[in-house]
Amino acid sequence: MKMKTIKSIKQLQAEKKRISQHRQNLENKMGNNWTELKECIKPANIAADKLNSAIKNKTAQNLESDSILKNTFTYGITLLAGKIAGKASDKLNKLFKK
Repeated sequence: MKMKTIKSIKQLQAEKKRISQHRQNLENKMGNNWTELKECIKPANIAADKLNSAIKNKTAQNLESDSILKNTFTYGITLLAGKIAGKASDKLNKLFKK
């Protein structure tokens, strides 16, 4: 990469300002990524993700059948399980925050 030739103090100041803004943007992105990582590795979030994943996989397997009644029943149970999983996730979060 070829560097720009800076010919005046104004160009130098503008380049310093641009670099400073770029650095600040990168630091903000790093901070956001760090926050997201901390949220992802919380035990309550891991447990909730695993539970949701298991429910989705089981639902997909059950919906492969041809019975409309079975599919409707499975869909209803899945919605109920999703709500229960959400409440369990909230309770786990409260438990681990203590």
